[in-house]
Amino acid sequence: MGLFDGFRQKGEIKKRAIPGEPLPEKQPFRHEEGSRPMQVRRPRSFADVEEIIDRFKDKLTVIVYVNELNDSTARRVIDMLSGAIYALGGGMAMLQRDMYIFTPDGVNEK
Repeated sequence: MGLFDGFRQKGEIKKRAIPGEPLPEKQPFRHEEGSRPMQVRRPRSFADVEEIIDRFKDKLTVIVYVNELNDSTARRVIDMLSGAIYALGGGMAMLQRDMYIFTPDGVNEK
């Protein structure tokens, strides 16, 4: 028994694609009514902060990785973003080292 065999429906047979046979039509991602997509950003310099703040103003949840920045620039970026999200009524939390989540007003962080 394979690792993912438990997810297959009973009697279902896994089909492999046959070369030359068209692939099934892609289905668009559907999300719950009223929910907003989450954004992931990896700023490479302090100049990328403006685009992230624009996502805050669009009321989107943004996960920001600052691991590609030097320590002083990362601190400046996080300070600027935390001030912006505070001014917009949102919140922030550190998920792990160099990874932060910024949530718009009305999103619980619990």
